[in-house]
Amino acid sequence: MRMIGLVTMSVCLSACSTTPMFPPAITKDVEANTFDVKAWEDQAYHSSSDAFVPHKVELAGEIIRVIQKPKGVVILAEERPLDTPPASSSIKTEQDDAPWFAITFKGAVEPSLLQAGNRLVVVGTTQRASQEMLGGAPRMLPHLLAQCLHIWDTREAEMANFSYYGGPMGHHPPEERTFCLEGSDVPSSPRGSQDDVKRSPGDP
Repeated sequence: MRMIGLVTMSVCLSACSTTPMFPPAITKDVEANTFDVKAWEDQAYHSSSDAFVPHKVELAGEIIRVIQKPKGVVILAEERPLDTPPASSSIKTEQDDAPWFAITFKGAVEPSLLQAGNRLVVVGTTQRASQEMLGGAPRMLPHLLAQCLHIWDTREAEMANFSYYGGPMGHHPPEERTFCLEGSDVPSSPRGSQDDVKRSPGDP
């Protein structure tokens, strides 16, 4: 009985010590249940004379393409459900009609993580739809001005999980990092050590 109690206590402590992806200071104003994502995406393809109202939201996606800018990057992403484990390389959630959106991050991100196929979660403010070049042609996309990014290197993890001969080599969790703009109130690292959170210069 004592052993069972110790195991139960260990499980409870582990669950309690699990830190959120982003600190509460970052997500406190996020519109989790009231924001109409579909309406925001539809605005990219249907012009409207209505006044644009920005919203602070949290979205998940898979990186499609990265466009380097003088003061940061624009990440073109395909939307993924927030409740699907994005770090799991074995779970495929691709949708033929999944909408795309563009993330503007006015800071530095580890180049090795900015690869097509990697998963991310972003907290930022919605902006009006604008054009991005894709395949040599402009495409209207809804835009998000990012405050923080959390990126999983799922592509590297997939390659590490299999040998050269096609056989499994065991589980290798993907590298994951958080990047926030300088001026964002990030009191501590949501994953691992303080070095895991990179603050980048940019607009608060």
